[in-house]
Amino acid sequence: MSKQSGVNLQAMGILVSIIEQRMVPVANWLTRSQHVLALRDGFQLAMPFIIIGSLLVPFLYPPVLADSVHPLAQWLLAVSRLVSPLLYPVYAHTLGLISLIIAYGTAASLAKAYQLPERLSGLTGCLAFLMLIDFSSLQPGIFGYLGGLGIFTALCTAIYAIEVIRLFYRRGWCIHMPEEVPLMTRRGFQLIMPLLFIMLSLSLLKVWLQTQFDITLPQLMAELFRPLISGADTLPALLLALLVAHLLWFMGIHGALIITGVLSPFWMANLAANQAALVAGEPLPHIFLQGFWDYFLLIGGTGSTLPLVWMALRSRSRTLKSVGKLGLLPSLFNINEPILFGFPIIMNPLFFLPFIAVPLLNAILAWQLTQWGFLDRFVALLPWSVPAPLGAAWAANGSWHNLLMSLFCIFNSWMIYRPFFVIHEKMMLQQETEPATAE
Repeated sequence: MSKQSGVNLQAMGILVSIIEQRMVPVANWLTRSQHVLALRDGFQLAMPFIIIGSLLVPFLYPPVLADSVHPLAQWLLAVSRLVSPLLYPVYAHTLGLISLIIAYGTAASLAKAYQLPERLSGLTGCLAFLMLIDFSSLQPGIFGYLGGLGIFTALCTAIYAIEVIRLFYRRGWCIHMPEEVPLMTRRGFQLIMPLLFIMLSLSLLKVWLQTQFDITLPQLMAELFRPLISGADTLPALLLALLVAHLLWFMGIHGALIITGVLSPFWMANLAANQAALVAGEPLPHIFLQGFWDYFLLIGGTGSTLPLVWMALRSRSRTLKSVGKLGLLPSLFNINEPILFGFPIIMNPLFFLPFIAVPLLNAILAWQLTQWGFLDRFVALLPWSVPAPLGAAWAANGSWHNLLMSLFCIFNSWMIYRPFFVIHEKMMLQQETEPATAE
């Protein structure tokens, strides 16, 4: 072993030790936290409804100016006016009720972790959230607190409701029915006392906030979380999230799952704000949405490893070529576990630098170009498995600028990974030829 290789291995050992001591315990706590898991499950339950609503955005709000005289623009606007009576109710009753859906999903998931009745607990979380909504102040459409603006209120009230139910059940402050009574009826009576307490306490809180401060809890929550939302939509926050996710993945921990679970509330709030601005014809305020993360930074999966698949398919190494064939189809849909474990990239000192650097560099480029107005901001949420160039265009309301940027990110990833791949290929060829030479 060369002296340089020894130094590299020693440095890698120090880095692994730091990650294990500082980051892994926090990551393990997040993956085991019942409240974090409930939050993640709430958003996963809401995902199909979000996607359905987002798919309709280009048809309801075509990416053309309302006063454009171009024939194609006029045709798109005419089609939009024609289909709006059919599509807008779907749009409003999916994204328009997203906070209500998240409240149900979060409450039901946390109740399952506590071994409480899931459906009754989920409905209680919904009612707890609805207790705090001032329906007289809601505007037509999807941009009231039942939509994206009420996400943080939905999460807090859902968790509060389940914790109260758990407390009442543990202390026995419930109405108990004989075993002969049907199970659903017994559970319904058992819920009466905690449900009454939850509703009365939230009603009291609502009246107190209105009389003392002339504010509702969703408005208060929006103000409290505004600095966090603004802070999450910054380049340093984006780079930190990428760095943590990739460092954890390099250790074999699903870092992207942990980071996206934490960022989901902020992404949804930013998505709601961008869609509200789109409807109002105003500039879109936010850059860092899930579409930015999925289609610029995780092309082919964590680390933007799609170019490695193409290199592997043309490799002289039998091992790498077989890994490339195995990982080709999944990587097109942003699933790259065959590549991460097959090359391998995880715990491989050779690939540490490009695995971390590629998404960071692409993030800086895409962020600056978006800030300068060369790229369009995202207004829709699509499945993360949509191929990157197509997803980047569709989620930004049909932006060909974003499609080209996604292709450039792929090219940039190829350029950075290429030297490291060549070295890795030589090492693999040497390992494959050594047994034949020995024989």
